Amino acid sequence: MAGRLIARVATLGAVCAVALSGCSSEPPPLGRKVDIGGVELHLYCTGPQGAQPTVIIEAGLGGMAAFYHWVQAGVSQRTRVCSYDRAGLGWSDSSSEPRDAEHMVHELHALLEAAHVAPPYVMAGHSLGGLLILAYTRRYPDEVSGLAFLDSSHPQQKASFPNYERDERRGKYFYSAMKVAAHLGGAGLFRSQLAGDWFERLPAQVQVSLDYFLDDPRTYATSRAELDHFDADASEAALVDSLGDRPVVVITAGELRKHSNPEELARAQEHLRVFSALHAKLAALSTRGRHVTLPEAGHISLIGEKRHADEVVGNILQIVQESRAAGEPR
Repeated sequence: MAGRLIARVATLGAVCAVALSGCSSEPPPLGRKVDIGGVELHLYCTGPQGAQPTVIIEAGLGGMAAFYHWVQAGVSQRTRVCSYDRAGLGWSDSSSEPRDAEHMVHELHALLEAAHVAPPYVMAGHSLGGLLILAYTRRYPDEVSGLAFLDSSHPQQKASFPNYERDERRGKYFYSAMKVAAHLGGAGLFRSQLAGDWFERLPAQVQVSLDYFLDDPRTYATSRAELDHFDADASEAALVDSLGDRPVVVITAGELRKHSNPEELARAQEHLRVFSALHAKLAALSTRGRHVTLPEAGHISLIGEKRHADEVVGNILQIVQESRAAGEPR
């Protein structure tokens, strides 16, 4: 897919296919598991109790709470922030329900209610998570006071890239292949080639957790299931034609990596141009929307590299402050 979902978001799974850490048992959860009616989801909340609005981090495709360590650590200095693992990922149980926006948003709402995490919320969605926070806002508009889109997917991205369907097929093959590799204990062979320095700079506990779950076949099965429902997610997100006057920030990862030839560079530039235009449309959904580009950040390093995550944190906290000044969601 010529977009964040496969060209880069699928890299979330690939980059995370890091070397075997030697974990023989599941590491202890960062937070706690909450029963939402026969399925337990992992929820990790930090920051001052009672501070509002609470920031809710919605991960990218196949992502887990542990990926957002630097973002959560920074935001928690100023307000309450919660990340979680969707069903079938990380410490959360699997679910028999489809991995589409309708069901995942319902599960998040049930999780926040069961855990007594009261609104209002500032929803921060990375990649696929951007579509999910749009869907959440559509279904629960009175709960959302602000939104932060972190190099988000866009409902119109499939129509914006000529090779989208080809790349989507490659993404599905990738996740299926990684599931097999994980069953054989070989998913970790990708670490030396794909993991960047950012991974090595994560705290040891976070690295161990990611190592463990990214050698788990279930991670790739769930990632494939989420990708299978991307069209449905995009269709639901497209139903949101206005975010009113909620404070909104849309962050584009503007890194143009070195390319071996001018044609590759030109394709990367066009990819960035199209996504920047789509992100500008997201910002325009709100009368108080703004679009920010971080020129040195990539789709993964945006949240994985501390210096970029710190910029993300600053933008999220600005939305928090604007939400506090505005009062109740509307």
